[in-house]
Amino acid sequence: MTTFPRLRPLAVLAAALLAAPLASLHAQDEPRARDRIADSPLVGTLAACREIAEDAERLACFDRAAGALVDAAEGGEVKVVETEEITEARRALFGFSVPRGGILAVDEDEEEEADRLVSTVARVQQAGRNEWFIWIADGGAMWRLKSNSIRFRAPEVGDTVEFKPAAMGTFWVSFNGRKGVRGSRVE
Repeated sequence: MTTFPRLRPLAVLAAALLAAPLASLHAQDEPRARDRIADSPLVGTLAACREIAEDAERLACFDRAAGALVDAAEGGEVKVVETEEITEARRALFGFSVPRGGILAVDEDEEEEADRLVSTVARVQQAGRNEWFIWIADGGAMWRLKSNSIRFRAPEVGDTVEFKPAAMGTFWVSFNGRKGVRGSRVE
């Protein structure tokens, strides 16, 4: 049996180089809520105040941290956004290619909901033989639909419409639970 002594050290080095990033990825899979809170210095300071045992010292810490947070909010450096506002923003941007990080980040339990949108057709305009533009009630978003199927029934105002991701930036658009057609968001 022929061996290749020069390849063995290279194989070991390659395996080590591949294993290190994979191990760090695994360690990052479950970011804890406390780690995410610490990302904000103002909120991190508030969280640190909770750990102080002595009442007077803890109260003084909270007063300083709350004052800094209120000052930052009044100065426009910090915006407090409720979950409902983030959900509305995601719905308004649905269909556009936007990064999912930062404030628009989606938790695992919200992933399925974030990848589909159910709304109502507010307006319909036929653009060609097999092409339509629809506007939906949620934010007035405009979508372009194209179908070559003879079985496709044109959308009507008031229809329930559901959007699910398809290939290459398009979406499956179905009306009232019927078979879907491809569509893309225009505006």
